[in-house]
Amino acid sequence: MAENVLQKIIRKTGRKPSVCKCQACKNQCRTPCLGTPHDILKLIEAGYMENLKPTYWCVGLILGKLNYSIAMVQAEQTNEGWCVFHKDGLCQLHDLGLKPTEGRLSRHDIKPENYVFSKGLAYNVAKEWLDSSNFPVVQEIFSRLDVLVQVESELLGHS
Repeated sequence: MAENVLQKIIRKTGRKPSVCKCQACKNQCRTPCLGTPHDILKLIEAGYMENLKPTYWCVGLILGKLNYSIAMVQAEQTNEGWCVFHKDGLCQLHDLGLKPTEGRLSRHDIKPENYVFSKGLAYNVAKEWLDSSNFPVVQEIFSRLDVLVQVESELLGHS
């Protein structure tokens, strides 16, 4: 049986699904967790399109690990500084089975001294937006948001 995207990210990062509700984990909701193209399409299909926006993941660029940013669609951050899906101290998507991959696998115990970029959760989720096998889903997402997407041929090799 073929490995799905979540299994691939678990294998590459060593992370496992977490349901920790400690304060440190709740505070991670200040930044919306990244979703794979499949995660974001599920949110759109569940009626949450108004809570999503096109953006770029630039962490790899800023850290000097990549020479490009990654176009994607992700959850919005509120003016109060929380993920738009953060309600009453918890993620409203969790019990619906719609929590994006980064949030499903995130833990409070990753510190700068034990962080490896290539195994990083955010990087491995962001890379899914460049995986050519996900291009039909990516195009569907941007089409539904009425955003023109032009796939650069040089990105086809990134996965």
